[in-house]
Amino acid sequence: MENKDIGIKNNFKIYQIFINAAFAICVVLTVIFWIYSYSDYNNSKLLRNGIEVEAEIVDVREIDVSPGDSHSTRRAWECIYSYVASDGKEYSGWVGQFTQKQDALEHLGEKVTIVIDPTDGYSTYGTLASIAKHTKNSSTHLLLACIFTGLFCIAAYLFFYRVVYRNKLNKNILKHLNCGYINGIKHGEVTKVVKWIVCYVKVKYQDESGATREKWARSWFTHKEAKFLLQKKTITIIPYKNTYGILEEMSAKQ
Repeated sequence: MENKDIGIKNNFKIYQIFINAAFAICVVLTVIFWIYSYSDYNNSKLLRNGIEVEAEIVDVREIDVSPGDSHSTRRAWECIYSYVASDGKEYSGWVGQFTQKQDALEHLGEKVTIVIDPTDGYSTYGTLASIAKHTKNSSTHLLLACIFTGLFCIAAYLFFYRVVYRNKLNKNILKHLNCGYINGIKHGEVTKVVKWIVCYVKVKYQDESGATREKWARSWFTHKEAKFLLQKKTITIIPYKNTYGILEEMSAKQ
């Protein structure tokens, strides 16, 4: 049975999968809830300044509704409404979506209720009552947007430092070794292990200048890996600049 690499040669770390997933989820949910919050802000503004009026459907337009990963084109048609206020300002927008152009054309000349905002020229299809209904969860959307923004910051740190930077650093250490710096391989003494969800390992070693150092490894380890390193006590490391990489193998049975 093959041994398992520990440290800089271990390219597959289970925690990185969770970090990647958490980062992607936080990005998506942060964007979604800020979009909701922005929409809630516009709706609140409409509730303060909006006026219900009757607009007329004056035209139709064709749009592309194909899925982003689709190679085929799907088309649909929307009805365009128009309203001219007493001050001469024109408000227009779209309403409805039809798979057949003829279905959209049948609505030409119909009257629809829209809400206009005279302060900025914005308009939307619907009534003030329907807008109020959509804004009832505005405080929840804002709270979730703030929460996921905070989680995004944490996930971004973990992703860029614990995944991107650490993998790049490990590659640099291995490159340093493969370029012929055989003397860079040293033995260090594991002096302390701190266990949490992940484990931290502290090692005493001599750096490239011969000075004795005692530093925490920047890599994370599983409980099994940390136990193995602590029991082995003397482990192989590669000092690199102001850090080091652990270069060990653990039996897959352990």
